[in-house]
Amino acid sequence: MNGAMAIEVRGLSTRFGTQQVHQDLDLSIRRGELVALIGGSGSGKSVLLREIIGLQRPTGGRVELLGTDVWNAPPAALTAVRRRIGMMFQDGALFSSLTVAGNVATPMREHGGIPEHLIGPLVDLRLAMAGLPVSAGAKRPSELSGGMRKRAAIARALALEPEVLFLDEPTSGLDPITARAFDSLLASLCDDLGITVLLVTHDLDTLLGIARRVVVLGQGKVIADGTIEQVMAVDDPWIRAYFEGRRMISTPSGRDGIDGT
Repeated sequence: MNGAMAIEVRGLSTRFGTQQVHQDLDLSIRRGELVALIGGSGSGKSVLLREIIGLQRPTGGRVELLGTDVWNAPPAALTAVRRRIGMMFQDGALFSSLTVAGNVATPMREHGGIPEHLIGPLVDLRLAMAGLPVSAGAKRPSELSGGMRKRAAIARALALEPEVLFLDEPTSGLDPITARAFDSLLASLCDDLGITVLLVTHDLDTLLGIARRVVVLGQGKVIADGTIEQVMAVDDPWIRAYFEGRRMISTPSGRDGIDGT
């Protein structure tokens, strides 16, 4: 497959018992792209992320991540490619028993082969890249605000200088100001560091603000793929409901919105 591609999915099928989640799903993402993945509940967005990074085996099809055939590669090759990616789970999945610095250092110690005397300075650098002060490293996740915990999770995902960053609902639970600041952080990682970013989101402001490309899952496959304007123009009931519903919610009361008269 093309070396310019960070992710290539071909003919992916996923079935849980009688439930068909994906069916002949194709998706290609070039290196350096920032792509938002959206779709209705049960469309398999988070499942797709887990299949791409090798955490959940699909029923059929082929997945290549940074040129490695995820589901046919030997264990050593899969371990090597996982060192080149970062993953931020929906709830952050930080270790509550460790400090923030301990969380960020964990992948360095387990997978990075980094000398111990270099880990501290590298942790501080990752915290700064995620927009956190060095002082946050001494705190436990429970001592941080929701936005700071998300940034701590990003710092851990950046620990090994990933080429591809996966994020599952990164702005969920954040207030609008914190969410938009988080969006800016993601955009800068893509623009300044050339990291490929694939994020699952329901946040329309994220789509409008930073997504250069939007992929919509439905009926087991990709039903729309393009810029936000191209996706909004697709004649699909779920896509229409998604964008129209969020326009109404964001319209102030008394102005043609759901509370307008």
